[in-house]
Amino acid sequence: MKIIVVGGGKVGSALCRSLVAEKHDVILIEQNEAVLNRITKRYDIMGIVGNGANFKILEQADVEHCDIFIAMTEHDEVNMVSAVLAKRMGAKETIVRVRNPEYSNSYFKEKNILGFSLIVNPELLAARYIANIIEFPNALSVERFANGRVSLMEFKVKQNSDLCQMTMSQFRKKFGNVLICAINRNGQLLIPDGEITILQNDIIYVTGNRIEVILFHNFVRPKVIKSLMLIGAGKIAYYLLNILKNSKIKLKVIEINPKHAEWFSQEFPHLHIVQGDGTAKDILLEESAQHYDAVATLTGVDEENIISSMFLESMGVQKNITKVNRTSLLEIIDSQEFSSIVTPKRIAVDTIMHFVRGRMNAQYSDLQAMHHLANGQLETLQFQIKEENKMTGRPLSSLKLKKGVLIAAIIRNGKPIFPMGEDHIQIGDQIIVTTLIQNITQIYDLLER
Repeated sequence: MKIIVVGGGKVGSALCRSLVAEKHDVILIEQNEAVLNRITKRYDIMGIVGNGANFKILEQADVEHCDIFIAMTEHDEVNMVSAVLAKRMGAKETIVRVRNPEYSNSYFKEKNILGFSLIVNPELLAARYIANIIEFPNALSVERFANGRVSLMEFKVKQNSDLCQMTMSQFRKKFGNVLICAINRNGQLLIPDGEITILQNDIIYVTGNRIEVILFHNFVRPKVIKSLMLIGAGKIAYYLLNILKNSKIKLKVIEINPKHAEWFSQEFPHLHIVQGDGTAKDILLEESAQHYDAVATLTGVDEENIISSMFLESMGVQKNITKVNRTSLLEIIDSQEFSSIVTPKRIAVDTIMHFVRGRMNAQYSDLQAMHHLANGQLETLQFQIKEENKMTGRPLSSLKLKKGVLIAAIIRNGKPIFPMGEDHIQIGDQIIVTTLIQNITQIYDLLER
């Protein structure tokens, strides 16, 4: 597909990398020539120096033949103007990044008066991600598929856990419609068969219907978040507080910038806002951070977030949520069990790629949707079974699936089935597949030849 990206910042650059990896024809428009040259050389894409909201620049990029136009600059207004122009000039689909809370209203979202195909707000997406973590505090991450019908959660198996030494067969017998679809063992991802045994320090990815996954979550450790401290009063904090405003969670915000602290006090008059350095030891102790069920460190400096979370963990805070934008730093903290990592850039790119794949797949494959998990190592795919084929009407146990492929769920008549070996696939089903194999687009790619 022909895709034009405007803006070569953190999100724009990461997006170019993902689009090139999936063989799209990419043109990048960027005003800073040095930034443009760095990205075009790195990813072997075409580049145009200029303003994406300029008619002549869009003409030069041949926007009228563009399949998807993506505006990702730091300026919301530039993104919106350039996308409106692109749409008028012939772009089939338009995606815009909009971060300002002032534009998060029904005219821009529900009513979508400007006609964008997708509006991406990285901070709002990150806030929703954190809200999921707060709802399920024992999980390292929470994802939802098939319009929310299927949940997938990531857990670390602690020392002396009842899960240790349990086989997959025993696990399934105990937890019913909860399925382990992948295991990260010492950095190595596995798609488990029935006899693989769960070990201490394994990171397991489980899926199932909402009620049974909640029950499993509570089995891991019945922990509820009743108090939450936010360090950093930025956009993520703003959106998160609005999501949680009707909850019964005790909330406190620490913000170093006096103006930001004052603005938050006006926006949330019933909230406890502390003006001070939330990454400083004395402030954290003074504000009793160690007595909070969870702390989300959301400052604009990754290193401060990481160090603060490590300190909070040493103080006994059970749930640390750490914002990290630079993916190169993730290796430092991936192994730390204390922390749930939130990367707004990655969440935004994944959201856009999900849209792009949907448009691509609608044209050329059986694939309906695709999600990347476990730092991109694990893919979750959704296929629609439109007609009878060699996978239908047979017990799943008789299918010769490739190594590294697992059918995690079947959606039938709107209801999820978490299958056993004797279950069958039928016409009209949607199937959710987890796999370690990259670039699968056709359902037959799941089978051994």
